[in-house]
Amino acid sequence: MSATTRMRTALHTSEQLLPAEVAAKSETWLTRARSYPVFSRTWFRYRAQAWLGLFAIVDLLVVLVSLLIGADLSKAAVAFVPLTVGGTALHLIGPASAVWVRNQAYASKKEAILLALALLLGGAVSYGIFSGSNYLTKYVVSGGKDVSFAIGGSITATDKYDKSDKAEQKNAAPAASVNQSPISANSANEARPEIKKIEQSAALKAILQAFSLLMAFAIVAYTGGAVDLWYFFRQKKRLIEAMRQQELSAAQEARREAELRLSVLAAQVEPHFLFNTLAGVRSAILTEPQRATAIVDHLVDYLRATIPQMRSDGSSAQARLKQQLEAASAYLGLMQARIPRLSYSVDSEVSDAALPPLMLISLVENAVKHGVEPKVGAVHVAVHAKKIQQDSVDMLELTVADNGVGFAATSSGTGIGLANIHERLASMYGARASLVLKARADGGVAATILLPLEA
Repeated sequence: MSATTRMRTALHTSEQLLPAEVAAKSETWLTRARSYPVFSRTWFRYRAQAWLGLFAIVDLLVVLVSLLIGADLSKAAVAFVPLTVGGTALHLIGPASAVWVRNQAYASKKEAILLALALLLGGAVSYGIFSGSNYLTKYVVSGGKDVSFAIGGSITATDKYDKSDKAEQKNAAPAASVNQSPISANSANEARPEIKKIEQSAALKAILQAFSLLMAFAIVAYTGGAVDLWYFFRQKKRLIEAMRQQELSAAQEARREAELRLSVLAAQVEPHFLFNTLAGVRSAILTEPQRATAIVDHLVDYLRATIPQMRSDGSSAQARLKQQLEAASAYLGLMQARIPRLSYSVDSEVSDAALPPLMLISLVENAVKHGVEPKVGAVHVAVHAKKIQQDSVDMLELTVADNGVGFAATSSGTGIGLANIHERLASMYGARASLVLKARADGGVAATILLPLEA
């Protein structure tokens, strides 16, 4: 599963607290929902609790104030019951539908469209509930009198009569004006300031109406989840960035741990290797002085090639292929002086390249320890480096092959050295690099490292 797929799955299924860099910095009961992914079930639960609690407090205060000032509770009910019922429906239905859409784990583009449609559908249903509750409340308060249903509210029979009277007065006004005498020029001039005041009052009224509509739209958009939809996309982007940063930090930590293990491995293996080599020199000085001299010469070459890598204490990300080939050749020469039945070859088709430190020598040491030493009779170790093409990318292939005892009589491939190489390759190159161990047809094991070729 790719990192992008993992992140998308986590975003769709997470009901846990958001990371600190994404979550809201408040823990009050009104804003607790913002500490969870938008359109998650946990987010919806805390959001609904905050809304219902807030409206319960507001309605209770309205009732108490109405009782204290002696206001008519029926008029307060006509105003606040439809508002409470319709607002609650608007607050819950659309977001609940969006929660369902989110949990279906659709693709990003399809999900965005369905979330917007879910909120619009919730708004339409909520408007119908508001209109119905408005009609029903007035019907109950009026004691079952004639109340006709209209979109957005209701009108009583008295309202109808008032409207018809106004219409008759409006129709009668032109007839009366015809019978009046013409207005003089002076009277018209005197009326202009009044007309200007009326025009200014109408303009102010239009501005106030526009502002009221704008405020109403903002409240409906906030209550119905439009703001939450915007915050969902913003939060999703920040979550992806946070998860990528976490993956990067985890990779860096794994790399630091691998480098630390490299340092520990070098500290543990090198003294043991030196002690054995010096013991071999001591035993050969009296009986085979020429072999003892050869061992010392190879040891000097080996230390000259490997000490710079060990001094880096694992902190160096890259060493050089040429340097490590020299170390492998010196090491195998030293082992040949100690084990005369060993023969070896070290060759490369690549003049030089970047290579993580102490990686090649670890494979060579593994071949000697698990392939050469347990075998009786002649044995050969071959080290070869070459450039290959893989998916149109230049790759460096390093192979350490032996014709030793093979997998049947050794634990090769399960030691700390090979595990360290696997971890270091994964932390530095990811899926682009690999370490593969294969049994050879003529006996023994071939260990191959494949990684990007870097100058």
